[in-house]
Amino acid sequence: MHGVNETNNRLRYPLSSLLAARPRPPSAIKPITMASTETNNRPRSRLRYAILGIAFCAISYTIIWDDEIATGEGGLRHEHRQLAFLDNSPPPKYTGIYKSSPQFTALVQPSNIITSTHRQVKTYNESDVNDSSCDDVLLFMPESFAHNGHGSQLNSYILATMIATYTNKAMIILEHPHKHNEFEGDSQFGCPKETWKYDENGDVLHRDLSIPRGLSRLVKQPDWLSSKCSVPCQGTFKYDDWATIRKTRKDSVYYPRVYSPQEVKCINHNGRQTKVLVVGAGETRDYFEGHFQEKMVQRPSTDAYSWAQRLGAKPREAKVFAGLEDEKEIWDYISAFMAQSGMLRFQPWIARDVEEYIRQSGLPLDASYDAIHIRRGDMLAKEDDASPKQFLREYWESRDKHFNVLRALLHPDVKQAPHNYVPFTHYLSQFDDLECNTENARVVYVATDDPAEVQREIGDLPKDEDGNSIIKDGCHKIKFFFTPTKEIENFHIDDGPDQDDCGGRYKRNIASIADMMIAAKSDMFVGEFNSNWGRLVRIFRMQLKNVGDSDINESPVAAVERKMNVAWGDEYPLPPGM
Repeated sequence: MHGVNETNNRLRYPLSSLLAARPRPPSAIKPITMASTETNNRPRSRLRYAILGIAFCAISYTIIWDDEIATGEGGLRHEHRQLAFLDNSPPPKYTGIYKSSPQFTALVQPSNIITSTHRQVKTYNESDVNDSSCDDVLLFMPESFAHNGHGSQLNSYILATMIATYTNKAMIILEHPHKHNEFEGDSQFGCPKETWKYDENGDVLHRDLSIPRGLSRLVKQPDWLSSKCSVPCQGTFKYDDWATIRKTRKDSVYYPRVYSPQEVKCINHNGRQTKVLVVGAGETRDYFEGHFQEKMVQRPSTDAYSWAQRLGAKPREAKVFAGLEDEKEIWDYISAFMAQSGMLRFQPWIARDVEEYIRQSGLPLDASYDAIHIRRGDMLAKEDDASPKQFLREYWESRDKHFNVLRALLHPDVKQAPHNYVPFTHYLSQFDDLECNTENARVVYVATDDPAEVQREIGDLPKDEDGNSIIKDGCHKIKFFFTPTKEIENFHIDDGPDQDDCGGRYKRNIASIADMMIAAKSDMFVGEFNSNWGRLVRIFRMQLKNVGDSDINESPVAAVERKMNVAWGDEYPLPPGM
C-alpha cells in the first residue's frame, strides 16, 4: 500500500478521546490507529511508549491551544495571536487592482495553508502533445443549487472536490453562459463594483463579461485542482449538451447506486480523447452516497495513500491516513487535508470587501475571540427535515413541564413549542464548563439571521458597570459583537426585498462570507450540525497536529478539531461536504 506497513501490530493511541473538542460518551470514543514497525516480542515496550504518548498528547493539546492570556484595552482578553483572526504572517502588501489581503481570502489563516500542494499535482502543458493531464475530467455544473444558501453551495463544491481528487480527475467548473442567465450580473452571488464598466462621469456603460459568472464569482478555483484544463470538447459539446447529459443520467432508474457513474468520451481541442464525468451540485451528493462514500473509507485500500497526497499530505501523513480504520477519523483527516490545501479560496474582490465589512464590525482581529452561530429563519421552516423541530419540542418540554401538561389537557392534538426557536441563553450555556474569569470580558461574535431578537435577548442579561453581559452567576463577562450592516433585512442569499437586485445580493453575500470566516477562525465556536453552514465551518476548523515528542518523522499525527461546542441537535458531523 505505497509503503504502508501492513503488519497486524498497529499501535493504537487513543488520541480521539484526548483531543476531542467536546465530551463524548465512552462508547463513542474510538482510537486512531497508527502504523507501527514494532513486533510482538516487545509488549512491555509498546505499553510504555503508549502511556508516554498519551501523557504527551494531553500536554501537547494544552500547548497547542492554551497560551497565556494578557489583558488589553477595555479588559478584553488578548491571547496568543495563533488564536486570533489575524495570524503571525508578515503584514500584507496590498498589491494588484483589488488591493486584497491574503488574511481574508480563505476560511483558514494563511500560515495554515500548505502552499506546496500545487506542486504535487501535474498541470496541463499545452505545448506537450503527450500531456494527459486533461484526459480524465470531472465537469462540475453548480447552477442547480444557485438558489440554495452559501453552506449548501460550498458544500457541494467540496464534495465535487473530494470525488475529483479521489478519482484523480481534473475538476472543471462549467458555469451557465451569459445568454439566458436568470441572474442580473450572471451570478447568484451578486455584483461587485468590477461587474460594470463606467464612463468618466461614473455612469454605467455596460457589463464586463470577463468577470466570472455563477459560483466562480465567489470561488477562485486553484490550478492544482483544475490542472489548468479548459472546458472539455468545446467543439462538440455546448453548455446545453452537457446539461442534457447530466439530467439524462439523473433520470435513469438505476441512478446513482446500481452502476458506476457513466462517463462521456469525446475529443479535446488537442486531438486527445478525454473521459468526462458531468455532475450537477445535487448529483455530487447522490454519487457520493451511492457510489464513492463506501469506497473512500474502505480499508485496506491502495487508493488512500495517493488520494491523501493529491490533497497535499506529506508522506508520513498519507501513511497514517491510509492506516486509519474508524470512519469518523478518516473524514476528519480529509477535512484537515482540504482545509490546509487551500482548495476553497475566495476571489480578490470578495477578500477586499469582506475585509472592509469585518473591520466595520469593530471585532478585535489581533485578540482571542469566540463565535456563536444562531440559525433560525429558514431552518425551522424546512419541511424535509423534522429533526430541528423535534429537538425544539423536546427542549421546551424539558424546561416547561407544567405548561406542557396544561397544554396537553386543553389541546391534546397540538404539539408545538412555546417559541419557534432555541433561546440564546441555551447557546450561552456552552460556556458554563469553562474556567471562571471575573476579571476580563470574553469577546464573542454572534452570527445570526435574527439579530434583532438575539440583541433583545442579550438586553435581558445582567450587565456590569462597563456594559458587558454577565452569565453563569457572574462567572463570565462577555462583550458581544454583531454584523455591522443594519440595512440587510434578510441574510439568506436568495431572500429579501431586493432578491433580484445584483447589488443587494452582493451585500448579503459579503455579510455571509464574513460571518463564516469569523466563525471558522475563532478560538471557540458554538454552533450546530443541522445546518450546512455549521458543518462547513467545522471542516475548516480541522488541523493536523504532531502529538509526539520523538523525531518529527516518527511522532504520531492527529486530526484535531479546534474547539467547537454543539449547542443542540446532532452531536456528530456528517462527512465533509454533506
